[in-house]
Amino acid sequence: MRNQTQVYDAYIAGRQSAALAAAVRLGLFDALAPGALPLEELARRLEVAPRPLGHLVRALVAMDLLARGPGGIELGAEAAAELVTGAPGSLCGLIDLEVENFLTPRLVLEALRSDAPSVYGGDDPWAAHQRDPERARAFTRAMHSISLRPGEALAESVDFSRGGLLLDLGGGSGALSIALARRWPELRCTVVDLPEVCELAEEYVAGAGLEGRVETLPADFFADPLPPADAVLLSQILHDWTPERGEALLRRVRGLLRPEGRVLVHEKLVSDDGRGPLANALVDLDMLVWTEGQQYSAASLAALLERSGFEGVSSRRTTGYWSVVEARPAGAAGLPGAGD
Repeated sequence: MRNQTQVYDAYIAGRQSAALAAAVRLGLFDALAPGALPLEELARRLEVAPRPLGHLVRALVAMDLLARGPGGIELGAEAAAELVTGAPGSLCGLIDLEVENFLTPRLVLEALRSDAPSVYGGDDPWAAHQRDPERARAFTRAMHSISLRPGEALAESVDFSRGGLLLDLGGGSGALSIALARRWPELRCTVVDLPEVCELAEEYVAGAGLEGRVETLPADFFADPLPPADAVLLSQILHDWTPERGEALLRRVRGLLRPEGRVLVHEKLVSDDGRGPLANALVDLDMLVWTEGQQYSAASLAALLERSGFEGVSSRRTTGYWSVVEARPAGAAGLPGAGD
């Protein structure tokens, strides 16, 4: 007789995301950062009743994010490193976004039936961000939190010892440009994004003390004039668009690159055989409800780059679920269009 655990575990897994997002929004992990607390005292500080908090704590203990110690409820090692606001590897910004934008079966069904994004009530996410600066800032904070450690790993996996100018298209908070500039002192970076996003990026850049080396450029990277560059970074950008729009963007990038320039595509890749990894395959569902794009495999991304006029494509994992795919323009010179 089958015990049904595989299907049941898949069904119940969404409760983990709900518990995690609720705990982050409540400030539970921040409250425990100084040390363990009895349940009643934790409830008092969070301004909730002990009984319902006990249900949430029980789930988080079973998830190994909390533990029960002599002093009461305490943080697990992973929670202390990644779930406390302001910690170097904190994912709180990303997780907090789930409270308003949780991936539900209804959103998946709407996207499947409409063949269009279903978050924000079916509105185009990027247009919504332009109309609502605070929503854009919340999204950018979320992307910042998920980019910190991957940015450090990316900076260690590439060589910019010769410096030059890197355009970080759709660079959001500037997290990756900041990491690259810290690692490679001769490199200059320009973050290209929406005006309201660039304002937030400037705050992060100032906090890192890199105002002189990381700049922002408010622009539509599909249409507005952009300067020639030695490298272009596309981190979680191609997965937002159809392959046709992605090819158009890559052809524009090729025209921006100076001789010996290169494009860096930073993504969570799925396997060429389509079997995983599970986390990246699930991100593909995020792309379904948020965008018209998809998660790429190394092979499909290489094919897209080659169709767009690039050669010498190489792919390597940087950390965790992240990879960087690097390519250079085919031929000795870029296509017409630099600065268009």
